[in-house]
Amino acid sequence: MKKYLILLAGLAILIAGCEKKVDPIDTYGVTVEYKGTGSKFLTGNITLNPNDSIYLDFTIASPEDMAYVEIQRNGVKVDTFRLNNAANKKVFSAIKGYKVDSSAGEYTYRVLARNDRAIFMGDGGKEFTVTVTPDFYFWSYRIMQVPDTTNKTNQAFYSVADGKTYSYTTGASNSAAIDFGYFYDVSGSNKHSIYALNAMPAQLSFYDIASWTKNATLLKKMPSSVNFVTSLRSSGAINTLIKNNMTSGTSTKVTGLTTSGGNNVVGFKTASGKYGAILIRFTSQDSPSKETSIEVDVKVQK
Repeated sequence: MKKYLILLAGLAILIAGCEKKVDPIDTYGVTVEYKGTGSKFLTGNITLNPNDSIYLDFTIASPEDMAYVEIQRNGVKVDTFRLNNAANKKVFSAIKGYKVDSSAGEYTYRVLARNDRAIFMGDGGKEFTVTVTPDFYFWSYRIMQVPDTTNKTNQAFYSVADGKTYSYTTGASNSAAIDFGYFYDVSGSNKHSIYALNAMPAQLSFYDIASWTKNATLLKKMPSSVNFVTSLRSSGAINTLIKNNMTSGTSTKVTGLTTSGGNNVVGFKTASGKYGAILIRFTSQDSPSKETSIEVDVKVQK
């Protein structure tokens, strides 16, 4: 037993002798001070709109010589300053401006120092989060149904302002908010169709909307080059791809909608002047029956 205890003690001494000493990250005593009085200057966490500007007005200091000062976004270098003058190797100040991302999300920024071997010296323990909020509304997985003639409870109308669907029964008191309706056009091969209420299709004469507000929404199918998911990621993108595609060829009704490119994205302009797009995600069947439905996503400018 004694032999085993001596062996264990020897191993413990050996392991302790081989242990590598790692300096903590604040060994170099780096400090970073941020200043600026404007709302776009990073001095803490901040919330902005897509493509807004931000500014880093900073002073970084270290008791030991710094060789590089680096600005990182989400842990990736976006700028590097090489400190060649002895005067700024221990204290360095700069002001840098950037445009934040066009996509909503959280993005981190920090300023750090490296020595002449590019070893991380410190960031003063400061990292700020810039939260980019969407400048458009995105309503997903909404079901619209072919208008029914008896109960009149199928969800055949849509409001882009709040992403709500309405039936004929519930739509009467909410018609001012409704931007378009859905029906299955039996004329020719038109099939799945969307229309503005100021141009009620004759096929839907069983819905009396004489007393309703009839918003004059403009509609147009978008080319297959307009990808609803990857292209329309900000209000600016909607402006560029939808508004610019609607300078001509708009109408109060679009027909022949499917889930295939060129027939699955509909651009629109609301009566209040907001641009947006409708994605046809799913069609249940090709039939004018009341059981027929489509599933849509909608993006619209705030």
